[in-house]
Amino acid sequence: MNKLELLIAWRYLGAQRKSLFVSLIGIFSMLGVSIGVFALIVALSAVNGFEEEVTAQMIGKDAHFEMYAYRSDPVEDFNTIADKVMANDSDVVASAPFVIYKVGISSKKVNDGIVLYGIDPERSKKVVDLSEKIVSGNYSLDSLPDSNFDRRPAVILGISLANRLKVLVGDKIILQTFQSTEATMSSGGPKILSCVVSGIFETGMYEYDGNIAYIGIPEAQKLLGMDSNQVSGLQFRVKDQWKASESADRAGEVIGYPYYFIDWKTKNITLLKWMNYEKFIVAAIICLIILVAAFNIISSLIMVVTDKTKEIGILRSMGLSKAGVMRVFMLMGSFIGVGGTILGGTVGLVLCGLQQSYHFITLPGDVYVLPYFPVLINPLDVIVVFVVGILLCTLSTLLPAWKASKLDPVGAIRHE
Repeated sequence: MNKLELLIAWRYLGAQRKSLFVSLIGIFSMLGVSIGVFALIVALSAVNGFEEEVTAQMIGKDAHFEMYAYRSDPVEDFNTIADKVMANDSDVVASAPFVIYKVGISSKKVNDGIVLYGIDPERSKKVVDLSEKIVSGNYSLDSLPDSNFDRRPAVILGISLANRLKVLVGDKIILQTFQSTEATMSSGGPKILSCVVSGIFETGMYEYDGNIAYIGIPEAQKLLGMDSNQVSGLQFRVKDQWKASESADRAGEVIGYPYYFIDWKTKNITLLKWMNYEKFIVAAIICLIILVAAFNIISSLIMVVTDKTKEIGILRSMGLSKAGVMRVFMLMGSFIGVGGTILGGTVGLVLCGLQQSYHFITLPGDVYVLPYFPVLINPLDVIVVFVVGILLCTLSTLLPAWKASKLDPVGAIRHE
């Protein structure tokens, strides 16, 4: 490759009166590459952002791994079990017991069904991030006075649930157990617990914010008829969240039956697999845009070869080699690919950077799990997109470049 070949390739790309149409096709080919690269960077950044946000919210709400008893039996020796797990695995840094059950919840205006957690606020604070998500009131489950100055157990609600119930911090709500007809007749009716809202949390995921409430473990045990030494399970936190499955496996080997351990990735395996498939499918489909642009480059270069046949013959007769002719047309396609990739990539990165900083594109929280369009720019994805864009455009030049290099100089000069 020399300066002459670069100058010829650049000149053939320029708009000339006799080949204005061919030059326009080249411009449109570049725009096609730009659109494809732009769409691919934005789409991959959106998938990465969604995956990061959802993963962060899952880890914030869930422990890194949890322990349950088979058949949903209550766990009694939970403190002994927790100590044994932590003593056996130095990666486990904290544990907390919890109670979980589906109950009914009522305010003055609304009735609904939710998932109720009973937690120890001090121990749970070291395992999950609920305390960091409080947007109104306090992270406290100490009893509070209601409107009649009677002290009631405290409850922490998700912001969407609080809005649906039309309650604020300090308002009274009623928790009620769901029971079968036989259980209701034998026990005299469902159990009821009056509580006062002490805090409201917001994770950013409607599924959590609209369906979860937290009370103290003693209150949950009383509501569900459990003994004071019984809980639903244990939650654990590890040093590295991505190695939670290894710690869960080790804990399972130490504790054994009738208990089992499940990490946060296994608990949300369907969602995580779907996000991985989504990224691959989105990338594959949008790559077709770049592929179509590459075919446009082939057609435009073939038209250039046809239009410049006589000039190619003159260059060959003046000593330009077949390889030199081939390099000229490969450079033309490369110019289109590099220019389109840089243009589309730059616009895509700027747009994603603005969205990542300012969240100006919002989403309805009751439809999507996040209130805004999440993006995360992954440098590796950007590099791969740039390389794929330029590579496809360069490969698309091989056929027309080969055709141009095979032209007979004498026949090309006599071409009309």
